[in-house]
Amino acid sequence: MNLIRNNCTFNLAILALALITADSAHALFKCVDEKGVTHYGDTMPPQCAKKPLVEMSTQGSVVRRIDAPLTPEQLKTIDDDRVRNKAKTDLMAVQKLRDNALVSTYGAEREFDVARDKDIANLDSRQKVLTARIADVELHLAKLNNDMEFYQAGKSKTSKTKEAPPQLVQDQKRAAHDAATIRAEIEKLDKDKEEIRTRYDGEKARWKRLKEGMPAGTLLDDVGKVAAAPELRSQIVGQSQVVPGRPRGIATCEGKVYECTLSIIYMCRGPNVGGQGVNQLAVKCMEDKR
Repeated sequence: MNLIRNNCTFNLAILALALITADSAHALFKCVDEKGVTHYGDTMPPQCAKKPLVEMSTQGSVVRRIDAPLTPEQLKTIDDDRVRNKAKTDLMAVQKLRDNALVSTYGAEREFDVARDKDIANLDSRQKVLTARIADVELHLAKLNNDMEFYQAGKSKTSKTKEAPPQLVQDQKRAAHDAATIRAEIEKLDKDKEEIRTRYDGEKARWKRLKEGMPAGTLLDDVGKVAAAPELRSQIVGQSQVVPGRPRGIATCEGKVYECTLSIIYMCRGPNVGGQGVNQLAVKCMEDKR
């Protein structure tokens, strides 16, 4: 009797497996076209080639859903997004290097003012030399212009042509060119000084935001709003959190508890985790007394 019962159980298992296999082998495909008409088929109907597809068992249950193939426009959009994201990531990487250099270079706001004033003082010295130089050049040019007027006046009073000496003509052109060049350089120095003030003001403002907790590498728009920022997650950083054979403990970072090796110091990183503008904090792995 037991042998008969075991044989029946075995046959039922084989039958169930066969039914499952049959259901899978005779799965149906279904989709809805743009006119709302539903199409079925043992294989994918031609009308479903560019539509979302549902694979169903013969019992009517959903086996899987297949998304519609992407259109060329959608593929282009994905590719454009990928290019934009890479460009943004590259910009944030460059900005992060600049931000780290900015924070490591300046320790206080007044240091920006000292560096700015030093750069402007160098330009002031150059401008002072040029101002004295332009006075001499313009005085010399005025004398040459007076000499040239003598010949120009002579030509108007008599019918005889009285040309100015070639050397005088050359000296006048050279002096006029020198005067114009010096005046342009003085004007450029004024613009350079204004650019220095603007640059240091911008760097100081960014430095302050970094010290207040803004992640290094953050991109800002023209009005100073965050356009993109690197993801900064709280984390425990260490060479090894758990050393085999050493006592285990716990370390807390930003409200999260991590298993670690007892007495080892780890670095907890997160926005302002060590205070305003400090994004890291040393934490010690302590005994778990929970």
